[in-house]
Amino acid sequence: MAFNANVDLNSVVNKIQNSAYGIEFICVITTIIVLVTCIYFLTKAGVFSGIRDFSEHRRRQRNKQIVEQEKLLIDDFLKEYVSELEYHIKASKLSNYLNVKNKDLDLLTYILSCRNKERAVRLYKIGQDYLEKDEAAGVYRLQPKYTERRVKIHFWVGTTLYGLINLFGASPFIYLSYLKFKFRHETFTIPDSMYTSILFFFIAFFVVALLVFWKSLRPTAAKNFLEMEKISKETSKGDALDNAA
Repeated sequence: MAFNANVDLNSVVNKIQNSAYGIEFICVITTIIVLVTCIYFLTKAGVFSGIRDFSEHRRRQRNKQIVEQEKLLIDDFLKEYVSELEYHIKASKLSNYLNVKNKDLDLLTYILSCRNKERAVRLYKIGQDYLEKDEAAGVYRLQPKYTERRVKIHFWVGTTLYGLINLFGASPFIYLSYLKFKFRHETFTIPDSMYTSILFFFIAFFVVALLVFWKSLRPTAAKNFLEMEKISKETSKGDALDNAA
């Protein structure tokens, strides 16, 4: 059995436009298509692979620098600086390994001691501006003004603002939807250009809301970084014995 079907795209588009939320649907689909198309062409153009290759190139360059630094350890003219050179070489190696742009060995050692070092790196990069080092003890802590209570306030204020900003951004759409429901779609028409403006209005406020929320999360990230679970020495010794066995 064979089926022959001729689809009139114009009639389909007209039906969508005339439906209650037709314009919103078309805007969403168009945005998705544009995003997917952009990502596709960026991938085909090798932009993402280029970024990855550049990152790998920088890592190889740092490895070469470390090799050059290690050669200084056997330089007779630098024997009196061996301990200092060893410190900087260790810091360079750990910085490269953890992918952290910081040469403080105390910080790098702390991150390395965390059970989930990848999460520790992420939390540090987010909350580093809210940390300070106790030089005497060689440990990091939250800046004094960021108490546990203040960190919680930051988080909840940011969360509340995130919701309110998004609500404000969506308010024109909510109001128009209310008018449609009240006066019925047949007697209440809105220009397509207005829907487009409303969509961009919402996107702009959504981006602002994300930035505000991200800012509010940074003190919490710093606090969670300092509370990361560590690798105990007993566990490390037990793992080493198991591997040897």
